[in-house]
Amino acid sequence: MEEDSLKLLLRRAGALLARRAHSRGEMRDKLLRWAQADDVDRAIARLEALGLLNDLDYAYNFATHRIRVDQWGPVRVRSALHRRKIAPDLIESALERVHSEIEVRSVAEAYLEKYLRTRGLPCSRRDIHKLFFNMRRRGFGDDMIRSLLRRKLPPASWQRFETGE
Repeated sequence: MEEDSLKLLLRRAGALLARRAHSRGEMRDKLLRWAQADDVDRAIARLEALGLLNDLDYAYNFATHRIRVDQWGPVRVRSALHRRKIAPDLIESALERVHSEIEVRSVAEAYLEKYLRTRGLPCSRRDIHKLFFNMRRRGFGDDMIRSLLRRKLPPASWQRFETGE
């Protein structure tokens, strides 16, 4: 690979990174549009050496933002990081670090409060079911959702939901 073509590839990578952070896998896929795999790997190695690509930092920052600001649960964050081609061990490491700083249960409680403020307390089994699956799509675990809903809903409503009456 010529020095000029490496500079061109790095310039394109810089333009991509100026818009938003990328994982190593995302950057590789995007750069493969303009160059061969060997050239792309050299450019990515150079970006990593310069500190412009770091999958662990990317995963941590992504997870922190999604959990704290967007109120996503860990399941959804894990799935999103996997789609962004982060290695599974890096995903778990980043999530462990985030869990040591942010209590996911409080995030789920805050999301539930926000949901209930805008939509009101669900009364019917169907509405409780809708809320349950809404929280599940956001990435919260079933056990956590059940315990939160059990505390928030009237006992009779929760009983109807659990028994299916």
